[in-house]
Amino acid sequence: MRTRAYIRKGIKKNADNMRQLTLLQTLEFYDVPQIVTAVDATGTRYLCTLYGQEADCFRYLGVQISEPRLKAFIGGQLDLRSAYVDPEVENALYIVEAKGAQLAATSLLAPQDITENMLPEKGYVFDGTDIVDDAESQTDMYQLEVPANDRMTFSTIIARMGWRVLSLGKDFRKVAVL
Repeated sequence: MRTRAYIRKGIKKNADNMRQLTLLQTLEFYDVPQIVTAVDATGTRYLCTLYGQEADCFRYLGVQISEPRLKAFIGGQLDLRSAYVDPEVENALYIVEAKGAQLAATSLLAPQDITENMLPEKGYVFDGTDIVDDAESQTDMYQLEVPANDRMTFSTIIARMGWRVLSLGKDFRKVAVL
């Protein structure tokens, strides 16, 4: 299979190799998730900050981040902007798109391709005092039955809250919300 790569205004987009991400945590929420953490299939973690929104898509600036550096950010020892301006490795910056319940790193960015409106403000330090340590955290799961005429509304709520949904049946009437 041949891979097609697109280069538009310095942004590299690989149509065949988008990285599907799984939401780990919503760290900052104001109307919609503002700062989230995610992981890809290989276990690479991403710190993502909202910078744009369209009707059906939220766009985040995502950076690959190690567990110690992520803990430093959550613990208030690392400025959010520094995570993006000074990433740990090369080729670590992505545009991450959230459409419905799907989250994907769609475009690899070079540092010079990042515009000021994509970056968080200088001096933002996260206060993670209310976040429970991963060793102690638990996931709550709820099983819901959603009438067919309410599925679109329910899907919108799930996407905006940053929840994950597992289908428990072929007809998608029963779901588990994590």
